[in-house]
Amino acid sequence: MPAFGSALAAGLLAVLAAAAPAAAAGPPGPSPPWQAAQRMQDLVFDAQSALLLDEPRSAQRLVDRAAGELRGPLARGLASDAPAARQSAQAALAAAAGAARARDEIALAAARGRLRAALLRGSYAVSVAAVRAGDAERAASWLLLREFRKATRFTRPGVDATLAVRELARGRRAPGRALVGVRKDLLDAYQARLGDHLADAADAAERGFRASWAQTAAVAAGLWPILAAEYEDSRGAADRRAADAAFAELERSGRRGDLQGFDAAQEAVAEALDGFTAAPFTDEEQARRAGQLTRFLELVPVDYDHGTDDGKVTIPFEIQESIAFTEGAASAFSDLEGELAQRDARGAARVGAALELLGTYVEDARDGKRVVSQDTIEGTQDDASRTLEELIPEEWKQDDAQSDFDLIALTLDRLETAVSAGEYKPAEQARLEAYAFFEFGPELSLRSIAPDVVARVEGFVWFGAEGEEGLAKLIAEHRPRREVHETRLALDRALEDGAGALGEGATAATAVTNAAVIVFREGLEAVLILAAVMASLSGTARAQRRPMLFGAALALAATMITFILARTVLSELARYGEKLEAVVGLIAVGILLLVLNWFFHKVYWTEHISKFHKRRRRLLGITGASAQVAGFVLLGFSTIYREGFETVLFLQALELNSGLAVVLQGVALGGAAVLAVALATFALERKLPYKKMLIVTGVMLTVVLMIMMGKTVRTMQGVGWVPITPIDVEVPYSAGIWLGVFPTVETVLAQLGGGVFVIGSYLLAERLKHRSRRKRSASGNAPVARHRERREHGNQDPTPHERHPDVGVRGRA
Repeated sequence: MPAFGSALAAGLLAVLAAAAPAAAAGPPGPSPPWQAAQRMQDLVFDAQSALLLDEPRSAQRLVDRAAGELRGPLARGLASDAPAARQSAQAALAAAAGAARARDEIALAAARGRLRAALLRGSYAVSVAAVRAGDAERAASWLLLREFRKATRFTRPGVDATLAVRELARGRRAPGRALVGVRKDLLDAYQARLGDHLADAADAAERGFRASWAQTAAVAAGLWPILAAEYEDSRGAADRRAADAAFAELERSGRRGDLQGFDAAQEAVAEALDGFTAAPFTDEEQARRAGQLTRFLELVPVDYDHGTDDGKVTIPFEIQESIAFTEGAASAFSDLEGELAQRDARGAARVGAALELLGTYVEDARDGKRVVSQDTIEGTQDDASRTLEELIPEEWKQDDAQSDFDLIALTLDRLETAVSAGEYKPAEQARLEAYAFFEFGPELSLRSIAPDVVARVEGFVWFGAEGEEGLAKLIAEHRPRREVHETRLALDRALEDGAGALGEGATAATAVTNAAVIVFREGLEAVLILAAVMASLSGTARAQRRPMLFGAALALAATMITFILARTVLSELARYGEKLEAVVGLIAVGILLLVLNWFFHKVYWTEHISKFHKRRRRLLGITGASAQVAGFVLLGFSTIYREGFETVLFLQALELNSGLAVVLQGVALGGAAVLAVALATFALERKLPYKKMLIVTGVMLTVVLMIMMGKTVRTMQGVGWVPITPIDVEVPYSAGIWLGVFPTVETVLAQLGGGVFVIGSYLLAERLKHRSRRKRSASGNAPVARHRERREHGNQDPTPHERHPDVGVRGRA
């Protein structure tokens, strides 16, 4: 016991010692407005709970404590900039106290709803006043007391007000500009939340939940004054008075439990708000939402098709995706409906009805009620899309890329959420979706104007880049969210660079330069192949240069035709562009392999070209010259058209952003540069000694083959025909663009295989050549062999002795 008493005494002394400084410091200072407001609402909620537990005295004490919170910075701020809101809060607290004494649960719930709305109105008024006065610190404190638009998979909470105040504090934004950002964000949020509270009130009324009904109706009516001034500016004072009366009746009928009166008031409110937008969108915001609307609408039947088969749901996840896209489209449409209705009220109503019908179809499939046919879904979607095409103004149709970036970001959010929950299969699905949105959206334009961004994005999504591991590897290895988030941040930076490259900052001069670089880059590769092959065509084979040039000319004509067709069928070409590019690339690689084989065996190996022709005539059964001509025409055609086809894809994507006239200027500039390089290359070829020329052309062909092998395999990886096995090494993006070098096992092996083929062909040719010489020496035909070699390599006339090698022998005899 003595020991226990000593320990207890020591503990008490320690507690007193710890408490002494706190006591000396005095009572805590006044709470910031948001904390005081939150405590007030929590105390009234606790009072509701106490009343449910039949503890009216506790409920009264809690309401009194809540009233005591209406002091300090909260009271001063409301008194100076929102006196009406302060009076409403005081009246709500007085009604709450009376309801607690009367044990009226419904009246207490309604009072809590009015208190919440009064505090939000006060915060809005004080925040706006503070920003107008340039007081960023005060504005930031009061902005913590607000509501946000509900976030979905396709919308994020608005933070423009917070960012505007932050920029104001840093001196980067004037009070006037900051005020615009704050008001737009808050008005948009409160209009969205007003709709949510109205829907909640209607649901509670239908279910007979009286307390919830009264509370949500009171919040909706209390938020209306925030929007009322904007409504009056838009609709006039008379419509404002009618709307005020409708909201007042909505609150009264909800508190009384008058369902008939509530339904009438709700209908009047809906009619008043129809087509009204408190915070009008800018042209850029409208274009962004229009792009999201059309994109989400297009994706609804895609996922529905994936998730159903023969009238049955086969993959519930895909149906859930269809529901999400339908909700995203409906949300975007609601933001644009007022503006679209002004252009064509019937058309806007038709789109709204189609979206509602799509929502019913996909929800019925999810709930197991019915699964409509794919034709029904596509027909409804087509009807809405065609109507939107006529409704949406042209200036709204120029921001599809930004809507794609939004969709990618939101899908990556879902990926991180899945990883956090340890759900790596949905995370992988989200990764593939994000990449698909990028591949069939921004990538088509970025490949032409910012190929480095494409390389970085693909690296982060697949095999890694800039020292960060790729998402594919991280998800496959079930890495923690922290590591995934690091790669996500790097990917976000790359996507931001891509959005900037496609943004309004791109000037005409930049577009001309990009087009010129594209033409020069692709044209240079074609020139190298032509120069290398034509340099090897000497002697009797020189005549085959003309068929090659003819094939090249045909390819140029085909490229121009492709460009014209691409302008009319761009969507289809974009969808299958990489696959077609992969096929053309395979054909070009195959032909180049045959050319290299012929090059080493027919140039370095000293067989007569005439024997080659005779053998081909016997094997093919046709005129050897004709077959050879056709082969070289095909070689010239495929060499140019492969690069021409790729150039067309790049230029079409660039044209979408800059226009045809600007792109054609760049084409002319790049074409002139390619022509200059071609003339210099062919002039250099004529000056080279024959033996050195063969070495140069052989090296050029080898380099071109390896570049083509790397690029073609990478394209096949992009369309899913070849797997991707990353190599943990950082490769500059320029190496992929100019040299076809990518950090994957498959591309490296393909290039090594091309190099082994070239070296092997050369070594085999040399071995066969030496073997042939030994055989001729053994048979006594060395002079003839030397004569043939000289004629093959230098076209020298044979000596008399070589013409008749046995004359000297007979003479000496």
